[in-house]
Amino acid sequence: MDQQQTKTRGVADIVFLIDISGSMAPAIDALKANIGTFVASLSGGEGNNISPVRDWRAKAVGYSDFDEDPQPFVDNPFVTDVEALRAQLAGLVAGGGGDEPESLLDALYKVSTMGQTEKGAQSLDATKWRYRSDAARVVVVFTDASFKPTMSIPEAKGGGIQDVMNAVINNRVILSLFAPDMPGYDELSQIDKSEWEAISYPGLNPQDALAKFTSDQANFKNTLRQLAASVSKSAETVAL
Repeated sequence: MDQQQTKTRGVADIVFLIDISGSMAPAIDALKANIGTFVASLSGGEGNNISPVRDWRAKAVGYSDFDEDPQPFVDNPFVTDVEALRAQLAGLVAGGGGDEPESLLDALYKVSTMGQTEKGAQSLDATKWRYRSDAARVVVVFTDASFKPTMSIPEAKGGGIQDVMNAVINNRVILSLFAPDMPGYDELSQIDKSEWEAISYPGLNPQDALAKFTSDQANFKNTLRQLAASVSKSAETVAL
């Protein structure tokens, strides 16, 4: 088991799960502009307590309102270089979404349950997680909205937050939430190893607050470095 643990250390699959409703354009642009900082920090390691992630895959996935929008879920395959990841982010066009809330639970359920590459497979499937003990699985959520309490996707229709939390836990996903200070996100953040950055500023609505948070270049770059450090830490201790 120790040999397996050593072999899998420093490996991560990362999904950027991004709200693509109309107000999210500034946040998507900021991610696109600064994703290189995240990847460089992830791959290089910074400081004495951060181990580089030597083997990473990432993808950008967009979601909005599964009940209202014609294309509420924009999926992509896992990629292994920053330019391909930046191109995926560029392909997420903020628009639609209507009024709050959005369908985060549906999107989170779909991402968590995407399946995994078989143990010992000769090649990886870019549409699935790596085998559970071969990589840390991290989902990073960016949103400025609340979420619907029940799901509408066929595979989980009528399910709620507990069903999503079970899917996240059963599939060994670690959540990192950049979301408003609203009910529901505190529940999701209670999942083991998950984190929640509650985005709020006095006098600003959630949409303006996230725009302000992501538009501060120095602050946002530092945020992405901290996120990379968190992913690195998760990749040090992959559960077998």
